[in-house]
Amino acid sequence: MKHDTQIQQEVLAELSRDENVPAGAVGVEVHHGVVKLAGRINDDTTKKSAELDARRVDGVTGIVMDMGGVQRR
Repeated sequence: MKHDTQIQQEVLAELSRDENVPAGAVGVEVHHGVVKLAGRINDDTTKKSAELDARRVDGVTGIVMDMGGVQRR
Protein backbone atom coordinates (compact mmCIF):
# COMPACT_ATOMS: atom_id res chain seq x y z
CA MET A 1 0.00 0.00 0.00
CA LYS A 2 1.31 3.44 -0.92
CA HIS A 3 1.79 6.22 1.59
CA ASP A 4 -0.20 9.43 1.13
CA THR A 5 3.01 11.33 0.35
CA GLN A 6 3.83 9.00 -2.52
CA ILE A 7 0.29 9.25 -3.90
CA GLN A 8 0.50 13.06 -3.67
CA GLN A 9 3.77 13.12 -5.60
CA GLU A 10 2.39 10.84 -8.31
CA VAL A 11 -0.79 12.92 -8.69
CA LEU A 12 1.29 16.09 -8.95
CA ALA A 13 3.42 14.40 -11.62
CA GLU A 14 0.29 13.42 -13.60
CA LEU A 15 -1.04 16.97 -13.37
CA SER A 16 2.29 18.43 -14.51
CA ARG A 17 2.21 16.28 -17.67
CA ASP A 18 -1.34 17.35 -18.55
CA GLU A 19 -1.41 20.24 -21.05
CA ASN A 20 -5.04 20.97 -20.08
CA VAL A 21 -4.11 21.81 -16.47
CA PRO A 22 -2.15 25.06 -15.96
CA ALA A 23 1.09 24.51 -14.04
CA GLY A 24 0.63 25.09 -10.32
CA ALA A 25 -3.11 25.73 -10.65
CA VAL A 26 -4.18 22.68 -8.63
CA GLY A 27 -3.17 21.92 -5.08
CA VAL A 28 -3.13 18.30 -3.95
CA GLU A 29 -3.72 16.91 -0.48
CA VAL A 30 -4.04 13.21 0.33
CA HIS A 31 -5.50 11.59 3.44
CA HIS A 32 -5.76 7.79 3.58
CA GLY A 33 -5.76 7.59 -0.21
CA VAL A 34 -8.46 10.22 -0.71
CA VAL A 35 -7.13 13.00 -2.93
CA LYS A 36 -8.36 16.56 -2.52
CA LEU A 37 -7.83 18.72 -5.59
CA ALA A 38 -8.11 22.42 -4.83
CA GLY A 39 -7.71 25.56 -6.87
CA ARG A 40 -9.43 28.45 -8.55
CA ILE A 41 -10.41 26.77 -11.79
CA ASN A 42 -13.80 27.52 -13.29
CA ASP A 43 -13.40 25.62 -16.56
CA ASP A 44 -15.23 22.27 -16.40
CA THR A 45 -12.92 20.67 -18.96
CA THR A 46 -9.86 21.51 -16.87
CA LYS A 47 -11.53 20.24 -13.69
CA LYS A 48 -12.47 16.95 -15.35
CA SER A 49 -8.97 16.55 -16.75
CA ALA A 50 -7.43 17.07 -13.30
CA GLU A 51 -9.85 14.55 -11.80
CA LEU A 52 -9.00 11.94 -14.44
CA ASP A 53 -5.28 12.55 -13.88
CA ALA A 54 -5.68 11.84 -10.17
CA ARG A 55 -7.79 8.73 -10.77
CA ARG A 56 -4.99 7.24 -12.91
CA VAL A 57 -2.71 7.03 -9.88
CA ASP A 58 -2.62 3.65 -8.19
CA GLY A 59 -3.65 3.85 -4.54
CA VAL A 60 -6.19 6.66 -4.94
CA THR A 61 -9.38 5.60 -3.16
CA GLY A 62 -11.46 8.73 -3.74
CA ILE A 63 -11.43 12.26 -5.08
CA VAL A 64 -12.69 15.47 -3.48
CA MET A 65 -12.94 18.41 -5.85
CA ASP A 66 -12.63 21.87 -4.30
CA MET A 67 -12.23 24.12 -7.32
CA GLY A 68 -13.80 27.41 -8.25
CA GLY A 69 -15.63 27.72 -4.97
CA VAL A 70 -17.69 24.54 -5.45
CA GLN A 71 -16.85 21.43 -3.49
CA ARG A 72 -17.86 18.08 -4.98
CA ARG A 73 -17.27 14.53 -3.75
